[in-house]
Amino acid sequence: MSRYVVYVCTNTRSETNPKPSCGRRGADALFQAMKDGLEKSGLDTVELDTSSCLGACENGCSILVHSDTTWYGGVTEADVPEIIEQHFKNNRPVERLFIKRLMRRLAS
Repeated sequence: MSRYVVYVCTNTRSETNPKPSCGRRGADALFQAMKDGLEKSGLDTVELDTSSCLGACENGCSILVHSDTTWYGGVTEADVPEIIEQHFKNNRPVERLFIKRLMRRLAS
């Protein structure tokens, strides 16, 4: 059974839509980097999947770690090793990537 269930938003809106989307910010490459990083790490406690819009478009690329309800925003491929090592291996979420408004809402 997976300890973490991780959703990477890959929603892509048309270029004429004024609202941002994770897909137009490199979400497919982020998902692939996370998939490759998890395979390389050998972790079997993480289930990874794509998601349609998570509702955090202005913070994209967005990731929801459903198991502990951690919201990450502005995530890039360069952040993947840190998320895997710190959060998934050592159970310490990467606070600098938190979508603070969503994390505060959960705390109240």
